[in-house]
Amino acid sequence: MQVSVTFRQIDPSEALKNYVTDRLKKLKRYLEGPVEVHVVLGLEKFRHLADITINSNGRVIKGREENVDMYAAIDLVMDKIDMQLKKLWERLRDKGDRSRPGAAASSVEEAEGPQIRRRRVEVPALQVDDAVEMLQGGGREVLVFTDVATGGLKVLYRRQDGVFQLVEPDLR
Repeated sequence: MQVSVTFRQIDPSEALKNYVTDRLKKLKRYLEGPVEVHVVLGLEKFRHLADITINSNGRVIKGREENVDMYAAIDLVMDKIDMQLKKLWERLRDKGDRSRPGAAASSVEEAEGPQIRRRRVEVPALQVDDAVEMLQGGGREVLVFTDVATGGLKVLYRRQDGVFQLVEPDLR
């Protein structure tokens, strides 16, 4: 984490700089990759200002607070940044959870109705042996095809135990 502290209209203090960097270390758990932090501590009339900008993996998080005490302003802005990072982290974590098979069921239960995604696919005419070879070739989990011998629609997939299962629907 690369931290730069700028003082405006206030005497530079090593104690303030150390206080800011110690508080920023607690936020490290929400940040990944190279992180740049720019902190501006300033004084305008009687107000102490603390302005923080965090750049992590292209995401920019900003916070600004003012108070009559500089340490209080730093605490307030750190709390604000902490809240923003928690929300971002949870949003990214939840987004990642949806891609896992176990989490998809829980998100569907929370919705009012089932979520259905549709995709049109071309149904090739194949022999069963050719369909098995295509499935073994990888890239697919399920293959829907028309059997050349019978002209019927068939579904082929690999079960968890590694055995191929051929489904022949009865279309009456």
